[in-house]
Formats: sequence, C-alpha cells, structure tokens
Amino acid sequence: MSEVLSALLNESGYEKMLRTEGSQERLDNLAELKQSVYEYETTCGEEVTLEHYLAHVALFTNADTAEQGDKVRLMTVHAAKGLEFPYVFLCGMNEGIFPSRKVRTQQAMEEERRLAFVALTRAEKGLYISEADGRNFDGTPRYPSRFLLDIDRNLLAFTRPPEEGLIRAARDYIGHSQTYLPETDGNMAFSVGQRVKHILFGSGTVLDVDMDKGAHVVQFDEMETPRKISFRAKLERI
Repeated sequence: MSEVLSALLNESGYEKMLRTEGSQERLDNLAELKQSVYEYETTCGEEVTLEHYLAHVALFTNADTAEQGDKVRLMTVHAAKGLEFPYVFLCGMNEGIFPSRKVRTQQAMEEERRLAFVALTRAEKGLYISEADGRNFDGTPRYPSRFLLDIDRNLLAFTRPPEEGLIRAARDYIGHSQTYLPETDGNMAFSVGQRVKHILFGSGTVLDVDMDKGAHVVQFDEMETPRKISFRAKLERI
C-alpha cells in the first residue's frame, strides 16, 4: 500500500506541484496520509490491499461525520473564500495586523482590501469585529484598521464608542503611510531565466515571477524543487 501511494505521488507530480506552490496545509495532509498508511501496514502487515485500507479508514470517517453539536471553526480569511456562516467573528482589525505590516505597495494594499471584503461578507446573520488598543511591541500606538474606519458608522453598533482623538490620529497615520507606498513591486522583479544568488539557498535560476504574491519562483542548484522567494528577500544578480 505504501509503495502504491509513493508511486502515485511521484509519477503524477502532485507532491512536487504542492511544494512548488508552497501549499503547506496540503503537504501536511499528505504527511498525515503517509503516516496513516505506515501505521496500518505496521499493524496488519505489508500484504494489505488498497481495499482493506479504504474499508479501515471509512470506519473513522463515518464516526467523524456522525458527531453533532455546536462548534466554532477557526480559519484564515483565505480559507473562508467561497464559504458562508451564520455568524462570523473577525479578530485583530488593527493597522499592522489587517492590513499586515508586511504590505509594501499600493497593489498589495488593495489585495488586502479585497481580502477584508471577503472576510466581512462571510456572515449571513451577524458580524462581530474586534480591535485592540494600547501599543505595539515596538512601542508605537496601536490604531484601528483602515478597513474598519472605511465602514459607515451608522452600520456599526459599538460595545464602547471609539475616542474621536484616536480616530483622528489613526486617519493621520494611515494617510501618512499611504503616501510612501509605491504603486507596484515591478521594479524589484528579476526576469525569467536570470541567474541569482540567495544568502542561504545559494545560486539558482528564476523560473517564474508571481506579481500577485510578490515573489520569484527560483530553482536553486542544490534543491530538488523550486522555491518561492519574496521580492523583499535579498537576491543578488549573478
């Protein structure tokens, strides 16, 4: 059974594709599947067939789907695309969290805005939004998210109305930071085929440029599969 699984993953190129895309969650799922097959073979012997294993797994699946009761599903906004829930709790609506402090261009900021729209529209009946006051780890003031400030106040019910001074300070900070965002990262991208060098991974060749995610896809000489390297990571032209 383990040999069948290994051949399937290798010859189909599925696992290699996931590593190229950086789909860690799916890679983790594959790792769990491999472990499950290994444990089943260890218990029942290597002669077990695919039919035996599927029958074994089906017992656990049926038990899982039979569970009832109220649950809270914790997920990222990306994972929520295409789904809807009666009530949604959106946490951490602060500058530096959502939008992320890693945003470096206007293009990336608009992508964060689209993602915020996805989060807000997942709720069917009620949407609960939270943000924190105080200060960040570096001592700077913690401001509410610009996406939260963009919502018409008449559409919000506050547990505690925000102070007007905080809102003014937040808008000043947002306006100031917006002026320093370049339009795109285009000037930071290497062309396909360019030889580059990374401080940890060594030399490699640029296979693709993902402008949406702001990353180069690089095949490093000492690695079997390509890696996505952010524009912000230092790459030297060879």
